[in-house]
Amino acid sequence: MINWDLQRIFDEALEDRTSSIITQTKSQSVIKKGIKIQKFKDRIEIINVAKGGDYGSECTIEEYDYFYDDGWELGICQVAMNNYLHKLNIIKENIQTEVNTRKNDKHIQNLKNSRDKIMGKYTKTKQKFNQLKSNQINERTENNFSNT
Repeated sequence: MINWDLQRIFDEALEDRTSSIITQTKSQSVIKKGIKIQKFKDRIEIINVAKGGDYGSECTIEEYDYFYDDGWELGICQVAMNNYLHKLNIIKENIQTEVNTRKNDKHIQNLKNSRDKIMGKYTKTKQKFNQLKSNQINERTENNFSNT
C-alpha cells in the first residue's frame, strides 16, 4: 500500500487535467469537486469547500487519511461522497420537519428534487470511486507479478 505525503498529493493534484489550478503571489491551489489543496511557502493544507461556510474548512483527520491512504483522485471521491451524505441527511431532516409542520407540498417537492439530484451525484461518484479503486488494485497486482 502506498502511503502518500502532502507534497505527493499536491503534485498529483497538479497533474490532474480535470482540476482547476489557481496561482497567487503567496500560494498555489488546485480545486476539484469542492476540495481545494493549497500550497504555501511553509505548509500544504486541504480545504473542504463544501463545509464550513463561505471559505470552507480544513479537512478533518479522517478526510486527510483518505488522501494519505489513496491519493488525490480517490480522496476527492471519498470526501465528495461524505459531503453528499451530509447534504442528504440535512434534506431528510428538512423533509421530516416540513411534513410535521407546515405541510407545504411545493417545498416538500423541491426538497425531494434536491434529494434526487444529490443521490445522482453520489451514485456517479461512488461508481467512479469503485472504478478507480479497481484500477489501482489491478495495477498493484500487475506490478507484483512483474516483480517476481
